[in-house]
Amino acid sequence: MNKLLTSLFAGLSIGFTAQAVEPQVLPINNKNLALSIYNGNLALIKDTRPAHLENGVNEVIFDGVSRDIQSETAIIYGQGIKVLEQNYSYNLINEDNLIKQAIGKEVLTVRESPDDGDNIFEKAVVLGVADGKPILRFKYGIETDFSGRVVFNEIPANLSNKPILAAKLNSETSGDKFLNLAYLTSGLSWKTDYVANIEDKNMLDLTGWVTINNESGVDYNNAKIQLIAGDVNIVRPVMRQRIMMAKASFNAMDMAEGVSVEPEQINSYELYTLPNITSIKDRQTKQISLIEKNDVKYFKEFNLHSPLYLGSGSEFKKAHPDITIVIENNEASNLGISLPTGTVRFYEKDKNGNLQFVGSNNIGNTAKEETLRLNLGKAFNLVVDGKVKKISEKELSRTGKDIHGCYNTGLLKTYEVSVNFNNAEKDDNTVVFKQNMSDNAKITGESLKSEAENAHTRVWKVNIPANSKTELNFTVEQKDNNRLCD
Repeated sequence: MNKLLTSLFAGLSIGFTAQAVEPQVLPINNKNLALSIYNGNLALIKDTRPAHLENGVNEVIFDGVSRDIQSETAIIYGQGIKVLEQNYSYNLINEDNLIKQAIGKEVLTVRESPDDGDNIFEKAVVLGVADGKPILRFKYGIETDFSGRVVFNEIPANLSNKPILAAKLNSETSGDKFLNLAYLTSGLSWKTDYVANIEDKNMLDLTGWVTINNESGVDYNNAKIQLIAGDVNIVRPVMRQRIMMAKASFNAMDMAEGVSVEPEQINSYELYTLPNITSIKDRQTKQISLIEKNDVKYFKEFNLHSPLYLGSGSEFKKAHPDITIVIENNEASNLGISLPTGTVRFYEKDKNGNLQFVGSNNIGNTAKEETLRLNLGKAFNLVVDGKVKKISEKELSRTGKDIHGCYNTGLLKTYEVSVNFNNAEKDDNTVVFKQNMSDNAKITGESLKSEAENAHTRVWKVNIPANSKTELNFTVEQKDNNRLCD
């Protein structure tokens, strides 16, 4: 491995002085490894590695950096050192790179005999590559669509089985020192999944699991992990064109037990520091407990946005309101913590104690004192019917009569709206009924008091006793302008 890295480094280090010592390979140090993982497939890797440096110019190679490192962000620093040059190689060993490196050279080819199926071995010179296939010159001619295989005698010195970060630095003194490496990389991501176990009508237990996914091409062993929640602005670099090897098709899951993590604020973001040192292998998914809150207060309401159009004789039948879980994110509700964006899945036990899934919804980044309103689905046993009927029309004005006998009229129309709520459940329920209103409309009478949600929406909270019905009635006056002709 050291010979391969040394050859690679020699290929990289154009401009390194001939007096420089042989490159020193720095293996991954597991004692001071830290990962800060952001939303949006981004992570900051912070690594400290021991090195013995001579006074003057030294050449070092950082083994085991991320395959998806953003090399322009790499920072190397340490006491009494100055970085003179750093190089990153991502020339990986794969079929495409091997063929390109063999251009102009003789290789061995293997193809199957059409007569008896035996292997036929021949030598050929690689002339180039077209559409991912080698162009080969045999004794009998040139092949551009060779159906066999190409056998390589050796691995070129400037190819590696993993990315390499190399540096040329100057040390003020000789001795054992620590070199710090920090860089940004893609390939690491995290998300939050919540489990809400409904205990009764007013309480639920909330557990939040953070899921970390590592597709960066390197293992992170014994690492301190911090998660940053929030939308960090990123200037994306132009991606290098390269051939990536196929990813493994497995997905490992490691469940780690923990307690609620209290976040801290950093530059208007939320920072979660996981309490335990952990390892995340390449192509592994790990789940770690982030939040555990018991006896969280909630209430359930049912919401229906009216499909009625005030201005015609519209109606609707058998509408089922949305089931909405409402949680106040405050200490009075036994919550009051910052909640990262994620999916909340709700479960409830039936009368036999069997756990049942009852719905899910997504939440965005939710700060303290915000209200969560999560729609779980449609209520089966709540049914609503509604209709609009015009009961009067009065002309207010008549203007602009033209030669055709046409004119503009101002009309005042009155509508009567009736909405019937049927509750077939064993419990009393409340339906929040919302009706859109135009700028020229006003309510002149109502059987239940409404409130204005905004300039164009009225809201009624309709209580329906168990196994009973409730009717909501209201009248609306609306001004309309029509053009009429005699």
